[in-house]
Amino acid sequence: MSTAVLSEIYMLTLQKEGRDVADIRWRSLAKDFRLVDVDPQIAIGAALIKHKHSMPFADIVAATAKALHVPCYTDDLHFESIDGLSVKWIE
Repeated sequence: MSTAVLSEIYMLTLQKEGRDVADIRWRSLAKDFRLVDVDPQIAIGAALIKHKHSMPFADIVAATAKALHVPCYTDDLHFESIDGLSVKWIE
Protein backbone atom coordinates (compact mmCIF):
# COMPACT_ATOMS: atom_id res chain seq x y z
CA MET A 1 0.00 0.00 0.00
CA SER A 2 1.30 3.41 -0.90
CA THR A 3 2.09 5.72 2.00
CA ALA A 4 0.02 8.31 0.10
CA VAL A 5 -2.98 5.97 0.40
CA LEU A 6 -2.25 5.48 4.08
CA SER A 7 -2.32 9.25 4.51
CA GLU A 8 -5.71 9.49 2.79
CA ILE A 9 -7.18 6.64 4.86
CA TYR A 10 -5.82 8.17 8.06
CA MET A 11 -7.26 11.59 7.22
CA LEU A 12 -10.71 10.21 6.33
CA THR A 13 -10.78 8.07 9.48
CA LEU A 14 -9.62 11.01 11.59
CA GLN A 15 -12.45 13.16 10.24
CA LYS A 16 -15.16 10.52 10.68
CA GLU A 17 -14.06 8.48 13.70
CA GLY A 18 -11.34 10.38 15.53
CA ARG A 19 -7.65 9.94 16.21
CA ASP A 20 -7.85 6.81 18.35
CA VAL A 21 -9.63 4.87 15.60
CA ALA A 22 -7.31 6.35 12.94
CA ASP A 23 -4.27 5.16 14.92
CA ILE A 24 -5.73 1.66 15.31
CA ARG A 25 -6.64 1.49 11.62
CA TRP A 26 -3.20 2.52 10.31
CA ARG A 27 -1.42 0.07 12.59
CA SER A 28 -3.73 -2.70 11.41
CA LEU A 29 -3.13 -1.81 7.75
CA ALA A 30 0.63 -1.75 8.34
CA LYS A 31 0.41 -5.35 9.58
CA ASP A 32 -1.64 -6.51 6.59
CA PHE A 33 0.10 -4.58 3.80
CA ARG A 34 3.64 -3.60 2.92
CA LEU A 35 3.90 0.20 3.01
CA VAL A 36 5.68 1.68 -0.01
CA ASP A 37 6.79 5.26 -0.58
CA VAL A 38 5.84 6.93 -3.84
CA ASP A 39 8.95 6.74 -6.02
CA PRO A 40 9.46 8.16 -9.54
CA GLN A 41 8.14 4.97 -11.21
CA ILE A 42 4.91 5.10 -9.20
CA ALA A 43 4.54 8.88 -9.61
CA ILE A 44 4.88 8.71 -13.40
CA GLY A 45 2.65 5.64 -13.58
CA ALA A 46 0.03 7.52 -11.55
CA ALA A 47 0.18 10.47 -13.93
CA LEU A 48 -0.30 8.18 -16.92
CA ILE A 49 -3.27 6.44 -15.31
CA LYS A 50 -4.83 9.76 -14.25
CA HIS A 51 -4.34 11.16 -17.77
CA LYS A 52 -5.95 8.14 -19.44
CA HIS A 53 -8.75 7.41 -16.97
CA SER A 54 -9.43 10.75 -15.19
CA MET A 55 -9.54 8.99 -11.81
CA PRO A 56 -8.73 11.26 -8.86
CA PHE A 57 -6.50 9.61 -6.24
CA ALA A 58 -7.05 6.16 -7.73
CA ASP A 59 -4.02 6.85 -9.87
CA ILE A 60 -1.62 6.38 -6.92
CA VAL A 61 -3.45 3.25 -5.79
CA ALA A 62 -3.35 1.62 -9.22
CA ALA A 63 0.20 2.71 -10.02
CA THR A 64 1.50 1.30 -6.73
CA ALA A 65 -0.21 -2.05 -7.30
CA LYS A 66 1.11 -2.23 -10.86
CA ALA A 67 4.68 -1.30 -9.85
CA LEU A 68 4.71 -3.96 -7.13
CA HIS A 69 2.91 -6.56 -9.30
CA VAL A 70 0.30 -7.10 -6.59
CA PRO A 71 -3.51 -7.01 -6.71
CA CYS A 72 -5.37 -3.79 -6.05
CA TYR A 73 -8.04 -4.25 -3.39
CA THR A 74 -11.05 -2.06 -4.17
CA ASP A 75 -14.81 -1.78 -4.49
CA ASP A 76 -14.54 0.83 -7.27
CA LEU A 77 -15.50 -0.45 -10.72
CA HIS A 78 -13.30 2.18 -12.40
CA PHE A 79 -10.27 0.04 -11.64
CA GLU A 80 -11.53 -2.63 -14.06
CA SER A 81 -10.58 -0.48 -17.04
CA ILE A 82 -6.87 -0.14 -16.15
CA ASP A 83 -4.71 -2.34 -18.37
CA GLY A 84 -2.39 -4.71 -16.56
CA LEU A 85 -3.98 -4.19 -13.14
CA SER A 86 -5.02 -7.22 -11.10
CA VAL A 87 -8.11 -6.35 -9.04
CA LYS A 88 -9.42 -8.08 -5.91
CA TRP A 89 -12.94 -6.98 -5.04
CA ILE A 90 -13.86 -5.81 -1.56
CA GLU A 91 -17.49 -6.54 -0.76
